[in-house]
Formats: sequence, C-alpha cells, structure tokens
Amino acid sequence: VVVGIDRLGRNAAEVTTTIRDLNQRDIVLRSLREAIDTSNATGRMVAGVFASLAELELELGGERRSAAREARRARGQHIGRPKALDDKKAALVQRVHASGASASTIANAVGVSEAAIYRVLSESKLSE
Repeated sequence: VVVGIDRLGRNAAEVTTTIRDLNQRDIVLRSLREAIDTSNATGRMVAGVFASLAELELELGGERRSAAREARRARGQHIGRPKALDDKKAALVQRVHASGASASTIANAVGVSEAAIYRVLSESKLSE
C-alpha cells in the first residue's frame, strides 16, 4: 500500500521497474490516492499511465519555476532568500567589528547567526 504512485520512484521508468519487481514477487500494489490495484493487467497499465503523468507534472513544475526565475531576473528583482542583514546593518556590523567586538557578540546583539556576521565581514574584505 502506497499513498501515491509517484512515491515509488523519481521518474516513470523507476516506478514501472518497482511495480514490475513487486509483481514478480507476487506482491500486489495498492495506491490510495489513485485507487490503483496492480493485481491485474489493467491496474498495472493504469499505474504506468499515472507514473508518466506524475513525471510530466514534475517536469512542468521545473519549467514553471525556471520561467518565474527568468521573469524576476528580467524585471531586476532579487532571486532567492533575502539577506539576513540589510546594507545599513551590515555597515554597523563592520564598524562594531573594527572596534574590536567579537563576531559572537555582534551576532547576539543584532539577532543573526555568527555565519551571517562572518559573511558580511568577508564580503566587505572582498569589496575593498
């Protein structure tokens, strides 16, 4: 028993291979979401069709995400996770660190991770 046919593999070929392997061991597969039973030829055929559709949906989703990223790039919008520190806070971090404060102390005061502090400091060294 599986929740959905798409849980059996990453693509239609893997799903079909898994179903074939289970059938060779006399294991009947039942999918809850698609209401598929592979105990007969029709069920196995329907499972293959659903596996192909799941793979198609996965590929279409990737294409949509890629198109959305390209559209954001074309509009000049930021892609990805927002920075932990804006430019104003980054400048503050650099000044406080230059005065001798540790990265740990600065991170606690600003409310970000030490890694974010080190990232800001290394970026400032690269831009100099």
